Amino acid sequence: MQPENPPATGFAPRGTSWYYATLQLPPAQRQPLLALQAWWRAVRSIPHGVTDAGVAAAKLAWWEVQIGQCRDGRPDHPLLLTLQPALKAADVPPEPMLQALAQVEEVLRQNRWLDWQGLLRHLGDGPGQVARVACLLAGQSAPPALDYAQALGAALAQVNLVRDVGRDLRRGWIFLPVDALATHEVKARQLLDGTDSPQVRALLRDAATRAQAALVTADALRPKGMGMAARPAVALSRMAHALLREMEREDYDLLGRRIDLTPTRKLWSAWRAKWAVR
Repeated sequence: MQPENPPATGFAPRGTSWYYATLQLPPAQRQPLLALQAWWRAVRSIPHGVTDAGVAAAKLAWWEVQIGQCRDGRPDHPLLLTLQPALKAADVPPEPMLQALAQVEEVLRQNRWLDWQGLLRHLGDGPGQVARVACLLAGQSAPPALDYAQALGAALAQVNLVRDVGRDLRRGWIFLPVDALATHEVKARQLLDGTDSPQVRALLRDAATRAQAALVTADALRPKGMGMAARPAVALSRMAHALLREMEREDYDLLGRRIDLTPTRKLWSAWRAKWAVR
């Protein structure tokens, strides 16, 4: 039988960005945030981990029921059991989590987007909505704080999209927009075959530049006076900026490998965020 309140470190293993971003928070505030991130990680992995689309859709439908039970009953999954009291205490409505779930369902129907506008909408309604829930769990319900969280969540997802491009291609997924490939004269088959070229590097550089701009825009939206509640967000943003610099330093050699920060770099970013946000 699984425990109803598993330790927070089990939700975000040591070495992950969320582990370090929330390290400075009291346990009572940290555990719900890590449980939320673990839920999102479990849900968004379904399209990649389940080859039968019907089975994947059934799994997502089950999660939809579980989210409803967080509000009106008792969910079955230990993650949501852990998360439920915090969701109720913060008066978090089910809609943001359901909207994020809908974006995962969208991936079952399509894994290509025609343009950046469509992809950014997908990220804003997926990771962006999860970030809004995290903001509510942190005790921040003012519209400017929620807008900041959504923008940052989408921007962080853009950075991760660039970082994970090689892994996704090996799974047969191309998340970079069709028009971006056309602009840089890159064929989908070239990416799926893992064939590097100056055009591919230019495509990835452009995607990273867009992610950097999205991060800067999101950072500028952070309201004054959020206090400790903003520390995880600021830490994650600092990690993302550092990761973008690492990818640039490696000239976007991403098709055959995944570049990431060391745990020490992540810890340093989180420590700096502590002093940047008072």
